Amino acid sequence: TMSMSSYLMWALREIALPLPLGIIVSAVTERLIRRSRSFARLRNNAIKLSVACICVSCFSYNLLFLVGVIIGTAIQPVGLTGGIATGKSTVSSLLQQESSSDKEDSFVIIDVDGIAHDILLPNKLGSDSVYNQLVAEFGKGILSTEEKGTISPIIDRRKLGDIVFRDVQKRRKLNSITHPKIIKIMLKRILLEGLNLNSSLSGTTTKHQRRAVCVDIPLLFEGGLPMRLLFGTIIVVACKPDLQLERLHKRNPDLTLEQCRQRIASQIPVEKKAARAHYVIQNDEDLKSLKCQVQVTKANVAEKVSSKQHRGVELAWVVFGLMAAHWLKTHTILLDMELLHVFIRSIY
Repeated sequence: TMSMSSYLMWALREIALPLPLGIIVSAVTERLIRRSRSFARLRNNAIKLSVACICVSCFSYNLLFLVGVIIGTAIQPVGLTGGIATGKSTVSSLLQQESSSDKEDSFVIIDVDGIAHDILLPNKLGSDSVYNQLVAEFGKGILSTEEKGTISPIIDRRKLGDIVFRDVQKRRKLNSITHPKIIKIMLKRILLEGLNLNSSLSGTTTKHQRRAVCVDIPLLFEGGLPMRLLFGTIIVVACKPDLQLERLHKRNPDLTLEQCRQRIASQIPVEKKAARAHYVIQNDEDLKSLKCQVQVTKANVAEKVSSKQHRGVELAWVVFGLMAAHWLKTHTILLDMELLHVFIRSIY
């Protein structure tokens, strides 16, 4: 009989560890092979074969590890961020436009601002809504007075913003309520889009087998180290500070210049974000210039994330092949031993 400690060790090794380790190993391997070097395809296949050999020697043919590898390969989102009023929405819409039919340059965009807006609504996301929590925390003064015919008046984001942008503690409280829900929904959508499950569930098909999943997330760097680790490739949309202030005031004419400055100051300066990015799109000129930059960046990112030219064989297939070979070898040896035993018994 198996002791409790032995059982726990077995459960840890065979059930608890394989899935998360598969995700981590696959995600890290994907990040390694994104670096463009000479003989990229050969080098990437060699890396994957080495990683697969080590993993299979540790986990034999554990299917949970294989599932983790598949998920880790799928969860490779591109982060699109920048400062407020720098032009992220415009860049996001440009990235969604397919530039050609014969290239793997398809981008699917997950809008975190849209998620943040949806969770404020009282009846849209069910248990993921933070409507009641925010009303309880900040009072009914944040509710809109315009929708008189509705059962539950919606939260006025402008009123809520006026409260939290003036008080750091209240802004932290708001973030502690909203961020966990936003991250949960974002990760779910990244997984669905990465595995292309949304198309499968809706019955639609896409001509691209592999797409770049891009998350439009304004506060990527403000989210700390976990957020930066989630996104292997980060694109920052930047512009000059005076132009940023001018655009924000023009977009929101009901805000004073001081209120605009408060909103900009609540975020990490765009210059610091650009210094940490893999790609920077400088949105200081006209739309034509912006489109040219987006096309160049899009081609470079798509080649690393979705192109098969340099990525080589999928890690999941390498792991599966080695697991199958290990399983066949083990069972063939056992079968040969049984046949040998029967042969010896028949002689004697």
